[in-house]
Amino acid sequence: MATGKTSRFVVPEMASVLLALTLTAVFLTPLRSLDLWWHLDSGRWMLAHGRYLGEEVRSFSLPGAAWPNFSWLFQVLVAGVQALAGFWGLLGLKALVWWGILWLLMRSAPRVSPWAWLLTVLAVSWQIFPSMHLRPHLFEGLFLAASVGLFHRPGLRHAGLWTALLALLWANMHASAVVGAVALALHLLLPEWRQPGPALLRRLPLAALPGLLVFATPNGLQILDVLHAHAGGEYLHTYIREWLAPQTLPPLMFVILAGIAASLWLRRPVLAPAELFLVLVFLLIGGDSKRFLYELGLVLIRPGALLLDALLRRVAGQGRVRGGLFALLVLLALVGIYRPPLALHSLRLADYPVQTRLYPGVAMPLLRPLLGGDRPLRVWNAYGWGGYLGWQGRGRLLIYIDGRTPTVFTEEMLLQASLARHRPRLLRRLLKRYAVDALVLRIGGGLPFPPGDADWVLVGFDSVSLVYLRGDLARARGLAPIRFDPLRPRPVLPPAEAAGQVEALRTLLGRYPDNALAWRRLAQLLENWPGEPDLIRERREAWRRALALDPGDVQAGVGLAGMLLDEGDKVTAGRVLESVLTAARGPDLTAQAVRLAGLLLALDRPRRALQVLSPDDSRAHQALDRDPRVWRLRARALDQLGDRARAGMARRMAERLMLDGPR
Repeated sequence: MATGKTSRFVVPEMASVLLALTLTAVFLTPLRSLDLWWHLDSGRWMLAHGRYLGEEVRSFSLPGAAWPNFSWLFQVLVAGVQALAGFWGLLGLKALVWWGILWLLMRSAPRVSPWAWLLTVLAVSWQIFPSMHLRPHLFEGLFLAASVGLFHRPGLRHAGLWTALLALLWANMHASAVVGAVALALHLLLPEWRQPGPALLRRLPLAALPGLLVFATPNGLQILDVLHAHAGGEYLHTYIREWLAPQTLPPLMFVILAGIAASLWLRRPVLAPAELFLVLVFLLIGGDSKRFLYELGLVLIRPGALLLDALLRRVAGQGRVRGGLFALLVLLALVGIYRPPLALHSLRLADYPVQTRLYPGVAMPLLRPLLGGDRPLRVWNAYGWGGYLGWQGRGRLLIYIDGRTPTVFTEEMLLQASLARHRPRLLRRLLKRYAVDALVLRIGGGLPFPPGDADWVLVGFDSVSLVYLRGDLARARGLAPIRFDPLRPRPVLPPAEAAGQVEALRTLLGRYPDNALAWRRLAQLLENWPGEPDLIRERREAWRRALALDPGDVQAGVGLAGMLLDEGDKVTAGRVLESVLTAARGPDLTAQAVRLAGLLLALDRPRRALQVLSPDDSRAHQALDRDPRVWRLRARALDQLGDRARAGMARRMAERLMLDGPR
């Protein structure tokens, strides 16, 4: 008899463990949150000083400002893990928390089939997996999952103690503890709602405990100020993407919500009352900000799985094979209809544990030698990178702003950081007002200052960032200026100018060699000396380094393959082009389509050339159709394939497009 009980428990338990592990492994992305860095920096500060951090210590714009640090426990935790186990330890922590979320949700309904869980998690993955960052929100998801588990364990011993512990931890991790405390209080109170008055009164103190524990933090009542600041933010949704309002709720969520409504109408609810409260709250605020679709997706997993399980059982009858085949067809339909929630194909092994290409990697090799002065270096930064720079600077580098808007930094400062990037006069005035030493800005949209500017000197760049120094500081430190626009280089230059830029790039790459864009620019500049054997070898190596750092760099792939073809190495050139075509992005392929197709034709690959010249994206296809060179290349490819009729049409199109071309 005991064996039967054990088997009935172990099978669902092991199934949920393995399924949660599988989903966690499939969707485990590298560390890439912009906010993680200021959390790490704050936690490191608290561990070093042995006290709570409640004031601003990392900015020159608001030194000493009050900070209601409601995530202090998360910060201490991640800083401690990082100190002990590095960033691989943090990735392991992220995996463990996600496994805990999924396992707790699955254990809350152990009789649901694995197929129903898989399909439901997939259905809401478009909302939850883009939020898979290691931030306090991830622990919010863990606490939500634990709450759902409590709602469906009516006979749990010491339920009040578990509820109190959950509320206390939640309150010191994330401000959403206010919503969680209300749900936990409802869970404790509602079972006694229809009971006589004395029973209800005896339950009230226990139900009030989670609400009181929300304020058992170093911030006390200030947690309400935090919620009010975020709710009243006027510009957050305009400048921070996760605060944008969704155009509509995702269709798959509508299906689950409709099923919940139907179950309530039929008086066969699939939700506990406190669980229904969470769904309604996150549905309400999720309609105003897609940031909260993450929480809504999590609390819909359990009821969605129950509803889908009932459907699968009805379809399958008593046969598991029929149910599995039906679930597989639904799975394939979802994958075919919807784009994947994450661009998993764009991830590389080199992105783990931290996806460093999202951060200004060139900044610290250039700025670190300047951190030993009489005062901390003042760096005006792009919004989002403040935490990364502060963490790297270890107190010797002060930033303008980071992701703690609006709990520390004001929305006005957020607007200044965003607008000044494209308004040089405003930027100059702000830099002078704050006595700024350096700038770390996002690349794109042109240079804020011209290459020959005397006040602000471009000293470095990579594929995501620009680094400027105050002119007198750059000259005093002997840092060579970059006297060209990294995004708009001139391919042919006078010898003296080209030589100067080559030396500047060599210096930059000596300080920060993991710089794909700088290697690409160096290779392009070295084309000014086509007959120098040493420079030819350096150019080939520059193309190789650029491609190794960014396998999807079509320009680097075309450059390297072209050199290999000139040397007669068709086999290696073909491998290079195939690897680039596999990893490249659509816009990059379109920009290099003519050169890429020409190389493919030289390698006797006409079908591949036609694929490049006729992309699936209609806008890209139309853009290529306007270029007579594209039609000539199509004609060559069709000739190689023996399709004379289509080749003739392509040649006629090229001739007609040339009628309004340069004479």
